[in-house]
Amino acid sequence: MRKSSTTMTSKGQITIPKAIRDRRNIAVGAEFEVTERGDEIVLRRAGPPTAAEGEDPEFDAYLERVRGSMRLGMSTDAFMELLRGDE
Repeated sequence: MRKSSTTMTSKGQITIPKAIRDRRNIAVGAEFEVTERGDEIVLRRAGPPTAAEGEDPEFDAYLERVRGSMRLGMSTDAFMELLRGDE
């Protein structure tokens, strides 16, 4: 988890750090839901989720490294038959 800090203005406004805005493709006018969860304040994009939401760049990099690396000793078709229980 990456951490950043920000300061609230006298008007109750906070700035989302630029690095986070860039990673999450947050543009001017984006709307958010604000909820309380215990002692946390949770900020979440409003509206239906987009494909970019919830992505973890570190996990995505891991998936790229391991993609196609599983060796089963059988063909993909044979593996799918095994999963389906085909005989």
